[in-house]
Amino acid sequence: MPPQSDSLSDAGLCASCRHARRIESAKGSDFIQCTLSRTDPSFPKYPALPVIRCRGYERLPDPGEVKTKHPK
Repeated sequence: MPPQSDSLSDAGLCASCRHARRIESAKGSDFIQCTLSRTDPSFPKYPALPVIRCRGYERLPDPGEVKTKHPK
């Protein structure tokens, strides 16, 4: 599930990145986990926030954006 921007307003780029996942601890604290860290050790598992620059950033698609196939 992608992170919710309202609860992550201080996360910077992570708030709208497809690789970010919101993790809630048993004590109720929120963390951002970068899923790119699973395959590339140069990405931190839990980046320092706010992230203002990231070479792995990929913006989430807008909710209203619909992909359609054009017939040939």
